[in-house]
Amino acid sequence: MQDLNIINSIVEARYKTGKPAMSSKLEQQHQRIVSASGAADDAVGAPPAKLFAKGGPITEARNIINNFGLYIRKKGMPVPDKVGWTFQRVDEVDEIQSAFDEKRDELDRLLLDIRDRYDSLRAEGAERLGRLSIEVDYPPVEEFLSDFEFGLRWSGTSTDISRTNIMGAVSKETAARIRSTQQTTADTLKEAHGNLVRDAVNEMADVVEALLKGKRLRQERIDKLSKASEEIHRKNWLQLPELTSLVNTLRDLTVDTSEIPTVELRREHADKVVVAKEEAEKTLAALGV
Repeated sequence: MQDLNIINSIVEARYKTGKPAMSSKLEQQHQRIVSASGAADDAVGAPPAKLFAKGGPITEARNIINNFGLYIRKKGMPVPDKVGWTFQRVDEVDEIQSAFDEKRDELDRLLLDIRDRYDSLRAEGAERLGRLSIEVDYPPVEEFLSDFEFGLRWSGTSTDISRTNIMGAVSKETAARIRSTQQTTADTLKEAHGNLVRDAVNEMADVVEALLKGKRLRQERIDKLSKASEEIHRKNWLQLPELTSLVNTLRDLTVDTSEIPTVELRREHADKVVVAKEEAEKTLAALGV
């Protein structure tokens, strides 16, 4: 029952976003390039025109959307096969929702500012484009603003329905489907945990290459093993012993580059990373990833 208790302490968050286009195709320039070069129409393209200057309220609004996406992914784990969804712990929901509400208010203020200044922002962008501006169509302000989307909603994972009176009130077939859904949720969570391991495996592969082939071994590359271990430690919500073991291994593999100054020492350390990587790959297989 421990897995079900853990499942009941986890929810899914849907972060839905949208941003208006910041560039536009230059069709006339494209045709000039094709005519002048004799290239096929689909073989070349003109650089896109940047509609607005960097900085200002438009850039700030886009940054809010991008940065909150990084924040919520760091807090949780992506739900496999569900784009935009992450698993989150129930005890983190208030903090995440509060952070979202704060950014929502900030975004709304920026959108009002963009609406008030849209004509001047558009004029500034067109001026920067020079004569190329005649090839560009700027959207009306309301159409432009409507492309900003910033939403967050929550959905519970399967609960332990088998311990309620619901199971006695449904057919055997329906009860079997309910139990199957619960098992699917557990498997999906395990797959999400497995994705953490897969990321660590990729990091280990990069470290091995740097140890064996890199002309200069950067400390930042080795330190990524430590960062991977801390993320797995923080997100091992199912308390899987294989992941706990991997955390300890990654910590042991994180050394100061001054400790492995020679080619021979680096090769020896690479061998240790390879062994750990192979063990992690076995864990991936066990988790079904």
